[in-house]
Amino acid sequence: MPVPLDSSKYESSPFFNPADFVGYIAGLGRLGPAPVPEAVILSYQASLFEHASSAHASSPAEGYFGKWLRYLDGSDGRVAIAGHFGVGAPAAAVMLEELIAFGARRFVSVGTAGSLRLDLPPGSLVVCDSAFRDEGTSYHYLPGGAPVYPSEELTAALRAALAKRGLEHRVGPSWTTDAIYRETAEEVVKFRDEGALVVEMEASALFAVARFRGVRIASCFSVSDTLAELAWRPEFHAETTEEGLELLFAAAVEALGADQPTQ
Repeated sequence: MPVPLDSSKYESSPFFNPADFVGYIAGLGRLGPAPVPEAVILSYQASLFEHASSAHASSPAEGYFGKWLRYLDGSDGRVAIAGHFGVGAPAAAVMLEELIAFGARRFVSVGTAGSLRLDLPPGSLVVCDSAFRDEGTSYHYLPGGAPVYPSEELTAALRAALAKRGLEHRVGPSWTTDAIYRETAEEVVKFRDEGALVVEMEASALFAVARFRGVRIASCFSVSDTLAELAWRPEFHAETTEEGLELLFAAAVEALGADQPTQ
């Protein structure tokens, strides 16, 4: 059975858009006087959000976005990090939609992923150049089952920032799935044979939303566990996993500074 169940939605308008919701919040006086960030780093691990907040002596947004958004000091409110909004494609897509409606236009998603390959152990850094769509959210934005892609320009800027720091990293596709507790050995082999380096929960939905809304996004991962031997080996709290997230965050900050939109 295809998703969405009613494909006519691609020619139809939704009941309300993210801009309508943000306008509703503003009308209640709850949006706050916070500046609109031009670029946002999306984070999923609490440890990374806290590291970023302290490393840059960041300041929280006021009002509605104050629950999730911190402005990085030294950026004049131009670059922020968002966190504590949940994990998985639906939660990430909602946060991205609302930040776009708020006015942000460039994004880097920094998270963890499970390796599908023996030569990609925990602690490895991966930049995503496409994502296999094994989740449901992206299909409500883009039809068909073909992989979806990030911004070439922002992905290149992210890679350049990593290279500048002398950080080895792999570039390739990810397998995005909503159901982490239903990943099977057969799927690992299938997606690995199709070129996927890692499995994670957000990239394909984020890429689809960004394409639909006409904004730039890139995605990168610190490998936190491995399925490569067709058995699960978790390293979520390993020092190398945390270090990888922090290194990717620093590269994302630089990439968002280098990849300025043309006027």
